[in-house]
Order: sequence, then C-alpha cells, then structure tokens
Amino acid sequence: MSSHKVFSEKRKNIEYPARHCSSMNDLRNEIDQLDRVIVELLSIRQGFMEQAAHIKQDRDLIRDESRIEDVVAKVIAHAEKVGTHPELVEKLFRQMIEWCINYEMDVFDAVDKKP
Repeated sequence: MSSHKVFSEKRKNIEYPARHCSSMNDLRNEIDQLDRVIVELLSIRQGFMEQAAHIKQDRDLIRDESRIEDVVAKVIAHAEKVGTHPELVEKLFRQMIEWCINYEMDVFDAVDKKP
C-alpha cells in the first residue's frame, strides 16, 4: 500500500466537514476556507506566546530545547495518527517554533518586568 493511501485512511477520523469536490473551483474554495481556519489558530497560538513573554521572568527561559523536542514529538505522533505526512508536520512546526521563539523574545524585551 502506498504511503498516501495510508495517510488517506487515517484522515477519515478527523472531525472536519470536508466534502468531495467535483471541480477545481470548489476545491480551491474549500482550501481557502481551511487556510482561514489555520490562520485563526495561528493567531491564537501567537497570543499564547505573548502571554508566555509576560509570565517568564528571564529571557534565557524562552528557548527551551527539551520543550521544543517534546512539542515536535507530540505533533509527529498526532500526524501519524491522523494521516498527515510526519515530515511535513515536523518541518512546519520547527520553523513555526523558531518564529515563535523570536517573537516571544521581542515581546519579552518590550515588556516592563518591574513589579
């Protein structure tokens, strides 16, 4: 069985109202809607980075290699469970985590840590 078939079978368990598209226009509209949801979720994640910058008392705590590897391991495991290619997920998350670390550092630097 090819790998895309394995991913496709696992994807059936995701609770998302994906529908079969009969035209490229329909397919593109569905992808555009899904992209909007992804962007909204990224916005929520960004908000958590802002909160972390306020909570952490030391800039050196922002980069946590063990936490990075924990997050990556968890998303790879979930990708395999739901039928997403793990290599795609790992690459996207590692890049996103790096961006988030840099963003959190910028927010941390802008926050007044005085009581």
